[in-house]
Amino acid sequence: MAYEDLGDYLSTLKKSNMIKEVVTEVDPNLELTHILSEELRIGNKSTILFTNVKGSEIPAVGNLFSTWDRMKMILGDDPEAVGKHLLSIIQVPGDTESLISRGLQMMRELGGIKPRVSSSIGSGHSVIEKPDLGRYPICKTWPEDGGKFITLPLVVTSDPVTGTRNVGMYRMQMYDSETLGMHWQIHKGGAEHEHDYSERKKIMDVAVILGTDPLTIFSAVAPLPNGIDEFSFSGLVSKKRMELVKGQTVNLEYPKNSEIVLEGYVDPSETRIEGPFGDHTGYYSLEEEFPVFHIKRIIEKKNPVYPTTIVGKLWHEDVILGKAIERMFLPIIRFQIPEIVEMNTMEEAVFHNMVVVSIRKRYPGQAKKVMFALWGLGQLMFSKIIVVVDSDIDVHDRKQVIWAMTTRIDPQRDVTIIPGTVTDSLDHASQMFNYGSKMGIDATRKNADEGYTRKWPEVMDVPDELKETVKKRWSEYGL
Repeated sequence: MAYEDLGDYLSTLKKSNMIKEVVTEVDPNLELTHILSEELRIGNKSTILFTNVKGSEIPAVGNLFSTWDRMKMILGDDPEAVGKHLLSIIQVPGDTESLISRGLQMMRELGGIKPRVSSSIGSGHSVIEKPDLGRYPICKTWPEDGGKFITLPLVVTSDPVTGTRNVGMYRMQMYDSETLGMHWQIHKGGAEHEHDYSERKKIMDVAVILGTDPLTIFSAVAPLPNGIDEFSFSGLVSKKRMELVKGQTVNLEYPKNSEIVLEGYVDPSETRIEGPFGDHTGYYSLEEEFPVFHIKRIIEKKNPVYPTTIVGKLWHEDVILGKAIERMFLPIIRFQIPEIVEMNTMEEAVFHNMVVVSIRKRYPGQAKKVMFALWGLGQLMFSKIIVVVDSDIDVHDRKQVIWAMTTRIDPQRDVTIIPGTVTDSLDHASQMFNYGSKMGIDATRKNADEGYTRKWPEVMDVPDELKETVKKRWSEYGL
């Protein structure tokens, strides 16, 4: 279902006993996020609303995406089913009658894709002329963090020429009451817009949303192709047009249901040391120069709630988000690379460090073809290691994957090293920032066309008939 705003989502969770409300005072310095982390570690996985945060009158909420069922509630269906539905919109039927019918259905489907924009945010919000980030329960998560960080912001920017909008999620370090670090990595949409403004020697309008409906928050994380607007994507999934409002001091639009909006600017000529920061990798990201976001005005909903999330060594709710993205976009990836059967972006490898795919192999070199296709596909370009296995291997069964990796490869023949390639900014092992190498492992069976001159051995198994016979005859023993 489509939630009206963050409050609507929290009310639904409360009705289903999926939320805990903590009224005891909690410290945003290390304590609050550790409580969120422990809630997940011990297996309760509740969303937690902290109504008494030290130093702030505004409540904080975390673990918004902490379970698979919660993710399905937000998307309105299982992520893979949503992905199949999105794929069906772009597929063209073969016959004329189906084409006409599909065209009419597409018109209905796409009804929510273009947001509705109004000029005023309405009476439910107030303006804070003098910016003061100290009002908010911004957290410090790890002892060596460079300071407090906003971890769940939606950062809105636009192309200086076309006006095309991008909504990204980049951590933001609090420097003082009205300035933040803007950690948009070089490959991201916000950084691309900053580069375009820098070439024109122009100041860049930026709006930062802290809290909105959960589907729109998810959309800011989703790896959408260039040119697809995150607000439009949210409307497409929810089948409901988003309500946006024009900024008061910035030439941008943002959701009318926002809890808190920071309007401001980035000067591309200005940078400042940002970090260190305890990251998804389990290590502290080192100090680096990043742009500075200056706040001009704050627009705040009446009785707002500040959303936060834990960033750190797995496993936290980012695993749910990552797996939802994997499942949602798998049908579209299969459409582009048809031989792919299954895919596992491994959470143990922080998703981008290792991807395992199974394929229907028909010809020599096909595994390498799939590797290079994936490295050229959106954010899969960050995949450090790609392992390709045959379709008889369950890519979600680690034992089967390791068995294939160790019994179906000859290292000299089947391991491909690609030097001088793009890496994720969080790849601490690469020799240079954002630049390193990749590895592809062809763990498929080899044939004569690939120079394999021996006979490949048969995999051991018993006949299906025997399995069925034993199951029927010995069922009383629990077989």
